[in-house]
Amino acid sequence: MIADVGGIVIGVVVAAVIYVVVLWLALAFYVMRDAYRRSSSPTFHMTARVLGLVPPFLGPLVYLVLRPPRSLEEQRALALEEQALFEPPTDGVVSRPCPTCGREIEQEFIVCPYCRTQFARRCVNCDRSLRLGWALCPYCATEVGAPPLTRTAR
Repeated sequence: MIADVGGIVIGVVVAAVIYVVVLWLALAFYVMRDAYRRSSSPTFHMTARVLGLVPPFLGPLVYLVLRPPRSLEEQRALALEEQALFEPPTDGVVSRPCPTCGREIEQEFIVCPYCRTQFARRCVNCDRSLRLGWALCPYCATEVGAPPLTRTAR
């Protein structure tokens, strides 16, 4: 009966030692894998390996204090977000506010589609946009003349 208790105690001690060793190796593996995710420095990787293995269970705690706060992937994502915030939006359509109603309209519009304010007219020769007061097309030198200013009868 005493032999059976001694065998059980030895079995429990061996199981506990195996558990502690597996836990120690798992922590060391975690430290090394995390070091590769957080830095590209070979010196930092070697330091993480040493801290993961040499002082058991204390090394990973020291590593958690020394490691960089963000992983390389998080740093790249933050850099991309910052770059996207500083770049102007590129929709492909350049817009401006209408001077009469204030709504956003495309830069090339001749008439505001909301309030019908006319900004420009088209050249009969080159079909480019001209301002209302121009008598000559600056793009093709065609005489366009100013439109007659007439009042409509009431």
